[in-house]
Amino acid sequence: MNSSWYGKSILIAGITDRSSLALAIARHLQQLGVQLICTGLGETSHHANLSEKSAQFLRKNYEDFTDTVAQELGPDVQTAVLDVTLDGSVAELAEHLRRKGTKLDGIVHAVAMDKTIRGGFAKNLLDVTREEFAGAMDVSAYSLIALTRSLIECEVLAPGASVLSLSYLGASRVMTHPYKNIGVAKSALERITLEMAQELGLRGIRVNAIRFSPYAVSKAGAAIPGLAEAVASCDSLSPLGNARPEDLARAAAFLLSPDLRITGQILHVDGGYSIGG
Repeated sequence: MNSSWYGKSILIAGITDRSSLALAIARHLQQLGVQLICTGLGETSHHANLSEKSAQFLRKNYEDFTDTVAQELGPDVQTAVLDVTLDGSVAELAEHLRRKGTKLDGIVHAVAMDKTIRGGFAKNLLDVTREEFAGAMDVSAYSLIALTRSLIECEVLAPGASVLSLSYLGASRVMTHPYKNIGVAKSALERITLEMAQELGLRGIRVNAIRFSPYAVSKAGAAIPGLAEAVASCDSLSPLGNARPEDLARAAAFLLSPDLRITGQILHVDGGYSIGG
């Protein structure tokens, strides 16, 4: 255990399965002695007019999430349901933590969604509907604002806390594999990171993001067409080869470190691939 992390608590939003990058970060932070609060998508009282199929999906998703956390991080790790698209759910989480007397020293935002990627196919941007565009923006970008705001309003986010999100090089480049609509959302996430860093610096709160190597092992990565081929290509072109989940975890811990005076940064953890032309 690292003494500088003693008594620190960090919220992890975005663990989906055992291959999740958010889980790799959570494991490393736990080894440092951090107390974790992990959130997963599930059914809440704020979901209205759900079909039985949708309700079953949400219940199964949350059950799988809690099983993963218990098996990989231990049965004593706190879990909570969270749907970042519902203000009521976000507010309920913040209020729940406030009532428990929780003070968070950091947030890891690893939440993203794009319904234009389905069955190994990604829609061209001109074919994306207004609803699909707004949905990707809501989950993948705006949710960082909504979650951070609620935690601040409930006085759960401690002074000096660190907010960290996960992005990708596709936020600023047209990739060889389709990353169209979600790339636009990730670009928005990075712009939000900069604006929030400016605003929250007055409160001593830091906001940063990490662009990680292409990663096709997770459920989210596996859905992106051509990503497996991109992993192989980037691995051969990167000076150090692709970064590994443990590299991401250590970089995340660095940016989440107590008393670190770094904010508004988009850090590449990609084996040097991003320096290429």
